[in-house]
Amino acid sequence: MGKPTHALSERKGHWLLGSLDAFRNDRLRFLAETAEIAPIVRFRLGPRRCYLVSDPDLVRDVLVTRHRHMARDPLVRRILEKTLGRGLLTSDGEYWKRQRRMIAPALHLQRVRDYADIMVQHAGAAADRWRDGQEVDVEKEMDGLTLSIVTAALSRADAGGHAATIADTLPPLQEIARRQFDRPLQIPDWLPTPERRRQRQLSDRLSRIVLGEIRERRASDADGDDLLSMMVRMTDAETGERMTDEEIRAEVITLYLAGYETTALSLTYTWYELARRPEIEARLHRELDEVLGDRLPGLDDLQRLPYARMVFKESLRLYPPVYFTVRAVAEPIELGGHAIPKGSVLLVSPFAMHRSPALWDDPQRFDPERFANDAEQAWHKFKYFPFGGGPRICIGNQFALAEGPLILATLARRYRLEPVHPNQALVLDPRITLGVKGGMPMRLRRREPAAAATRAQA
Repeated sequence: MGKPTHALSERKGHWLLGSLDAFRNDRLRFLAETAEIAPIVRFRLGPRRCYLVSDPDLVRDVLVTRHRHMARDPLVRRILEKTLGRGLLTSDGEYWKRQRRMIAPALHLQRVRDYADIMVQHAGAAADRWRDGQEVDVEKEMDGLTLSIVTAALSRADAGGHAATIADTLPPLQEIARRQFDRPLQIPDWLPTPERRRQRQLSDRLSRIVLGEIRERRASDADGDDLLSMMVRMTDAETGERMTDEEIRAEVITLYLAGYETTALSLTYTWYELARRPEIEARLHRELDEVLGDRLPGLDDLQRLPYARMVFKESLRLYPPVYFTVRAVAEPIELGGHAIPKGSVLLVSPFAMHRSPALWDDPQRFDPERFANDAEQAWHKFKYFPFGGGPRICIGNQFALAEGPLILATLARRYRLEPVHPNQALVLDPRITLGVKGGMPMRLRRREPAAAATRAQA
């Protein structure tokens, strides 16, 4: 083993539980404080030996260089499999490679172009429903909007009933998963606890919806261009195999889980920051008025809307929805000159690193100018990584980077959002994703694009 190149420290805790209480009670504070101790910090969560890695070079080692020595964390896999089954978020090895290889083309940037009209159409319909002076919970509004988009992208159908059922089903499943992850000792799956029965009931409800749609696709043999039809027809380029109904079910539920709430949360935080910073909001409105006037945006407009993209990227920096990721060490490795034993758990936190004073100037300030002129192209790839990185980078990152700014542009053309209460506080709620405690009540204020107003006066 070589000479250590990065400091390793240890965070002490309870003799039995380690740091589990601190992690469970305020995990954002725990991650941020632990990241400031050293580039690598060892601690325990109950019986689990963990390391928080907070240096960009070391994060690259974890997610890229040594990814072959990593595996899905057994606890995370066990919890998520109860809802998702064996999908991209829960699998490893050759099976994961095969699934990723088959699904990735459906979410490639060229395919995202086909979904852009859906994004704008649904955002425009939401704006049509809004009314000046109306009070809304922005988190719920964005949840409903992004869920309708991912449902339409998956099925190309008006699946409003399905979307409503999914919206009622996924949040309680996520809350159950969070409680299970926080327990020092896991309850055996075979024990019929009320929580386990509820989890199975909700999961079965999701499965019935998805399997019903899969069977419809197989029966119709239609040549549709929605994601579900493509998955039914997909064949592995290396083996010629197709996915089974169960394999498709797992991936569709994974896309639902990962494909709507993360973008909805990013947009929720974006509206919150715009309401607090009128100078940023005014600049965004000027750009939208100059580029779009009174027309809807399209995917090609994104290159002409750099500030809208900068605002969304800064929201992803300050409030990354996936605020930490976990890897299990499948084989002993060396990290920063330190031996990391097999069975250890490595944590990487975009939330902690995106707010680190060692990496950012005034990191708590919302400042889209950080991304001016595509500045991130010159940064270390793991200084800013809201979608993770390496072979397991979020498969929907291109979809999200188009969807967020397109929704923002579509809605901000017509509305401003302002806090319902003066000095309205934001309370973060770190669930499976980085949520908002108590929602985000805001009031809608109608605005007219400057170009349209000028024509009306002429």
